[in-house]
Amino acid sequence: MCAIFGIISSYDLKKVKKALDLMIHRGRDFQNIVEFRRGVFGFNRLAIENVNINMQPLKVENRIFVFNGEIYNYKNLIKKYNLNVKTEIEVIAKLWEKFGVDFVKKIEGMFAIAVYDKKLFLFRDEFGKKPLYFTKTGIFASEIKAILPFTGKKLNFNALAEYLAYNSSIAPNTIYQEIYKLPAGCNYEGKIKIWHDFERVENEPCSSGCLKSGHDGKWKKENVCTEVEKLLIKSIKKRLQGDVEIGSLLSGGVDSSLIGAITSKFQKLKTFSVGYDGYDNYDERKYAKIAAKHINSEHFEVNFTKNNFFENFEKTLFYMDEPIADSSFFAARFLAKHIPLKVVLSGEGSDELFLGYRRYKEYEGFLNAYLPNKKWLKKYLERHYEDIKEWEVFRRFFAGVDVFRGINETFFQRQINKVLKIKAKEVDYKRFLKGWGSFDFTYFDLKVWIGEVLLNKLDKMFMSNTIEARSPFLDRDLVNFVFSLEENVRGSEKWIVKEIAQKYLPGKIVNRRKKGFAFPFLEWLKEENELKRIVDINRKSKIFNEEYLKEIIKTGHKRYKQHLWSLYLFSRWYEKEFL
Repeated sequence: MCAIFGIISSYDLKKVKKALDLMIHRGRDFQNIVEFRRGVFGFNRLAIENVNINMQPLKVENRIFVFNGEIYNYKNLIKKYNLNVKTEIEVIAKLWEKFGVDFVKKIEGMFAIAVYDKKLFLFRDEFGKKPLYFTKTGIFASEIKAILPFTGKKLNFNALAEYLAYNSSIAPNTIYQEIYKLPAGCNYEGKIKIWHDFERVENEPCSSGCLKSGHDGKWKKENVCTEVEKLLIKSIKKRLQGDVEIGSLLSGGVDSSLIGAITSKFQKLKTFSVGYDGYDNYDERKYAKIAAKHINSEHFEVNFTKNNFFENFEKTLFYMDEPIADSSFFAARFLAKHIPLKVVLSGEGSDELFLGYRRYKEYEGFLNAYLPNKKWLKKYLERHYEDIKEWEVFRRFFAGVDVFRGINETFFQRQINKVLKIKAKEVDYKRFLKGWGSFDFTYFDLKVWIGEVLLNKLDKMFMSNTIEARSPFLDRDLVNFVFSLEENVRGSEKWIVKEIAQKYLPGKIVNRRKKGFAFPFLEWLKEENELKRIVDINRKSKIFNEEYLKEIIKTGHKRYKQHLWSLYLFSRWYEKEFL
């Protein structure tokens, strides 16, 4: 896990070194800069695989290669293609020579890759686990902060509208004009192209063997759990490769506990959790201890306090790069500061793949629901407007338009238009809807909630402490298999995961109510009278309509908790970067 940087044009070597030093937290084991006729590539390394071999950036004749990430199948590729090499970057170079841009379809892992071969090529993994930012003038980097000295700062209001809707800008946008992020599963060579997208193909044979029963070739519920378990075990084994010790995050929920339980079958495991003294509604350490005892892990826990939150606020914004309105970034970074390892496993992806959130069940109810007089009801709603999500969801249903627009949708479009003084483009949600029924929920949230928020948290907050986080549920084979299931077999409420977990975990972990990774941020903001900063900062920025801000702040906990966090975080970020 590393930082990569490059410029294809003239450059100042001192500024290149400074850009790399801004990302030194991503890899302190080795730094190197390679100059060539058309530009320069730079690299900071966190050594995990082949720790004593430093070859990046790699120059092969007139080609230059640099990459950040892990290629889980690189040893298999060496055997398959009889490659006389030892390292991941050498495999990438050999495959490029053999397959050109299609090399990326041969590799499996999490990665951001840059290749210079007569022109610049950029590649990002299919989930977007590793970040990659670029400009159209030939600069790329693992983090925005390394590019800003070359571009300056201009606010992107279209990205701000996306942030209000979905807690983050959506690729290819970033919050800055002229700086872009490569979307997951895409490559860039002057324009963005898709090299991989997840497809919904029912009952396709899967790679790990056939457990289907019946002559129709369809999956039966009694077999699907066995197949998912096999795929998850296989995924975890891939992610245990490396020459360093690997630990696991443990919240006490079923997902992280299951990953920890399976991993502990292969190695003695260290597990890590965070909690909040005095806030039992948020603190999951009690359940994490139960899971840790059951799987016999060496367990560590930290307590995150109000003082920790405020003392580390601006530093967390620095590592965040652009505003991302998931409050758990702050607790995650604090936890990462107390982990003495280079690699940890995490449970992201299970809820989205197996519909674990309660709200998915509610949205499912709209898919096949029928009501007469929907147009009349729509007119009634319009005459009785309420500024709440429930009102908007029913308006969409009665209007016959898309009801589901992401599990993390916060400001809906009418609210965005109301809160922003400057009119931004309407947020484009339709590109993430495929017409796949409940599988739209999964596809949409893989692209937006997971791709733009959760994976950014894992990368940015853990890499701020030089730790690589790996997500076994987000495995290409496992996700493809889930997309091949019939809707009634996949079901909802994570029944498949819970059924598997019965073999590994106690019932009080498997059957406990779903709880998000949250902490008492709003209580702390109110206690310290911090919410007034939203209005104070806005009087300088003049971005938002003040009366609506006051309405949101006044109503507070009752209906606008996430709205408040989005506004507060953006305000603090804007103050830091622009005022």
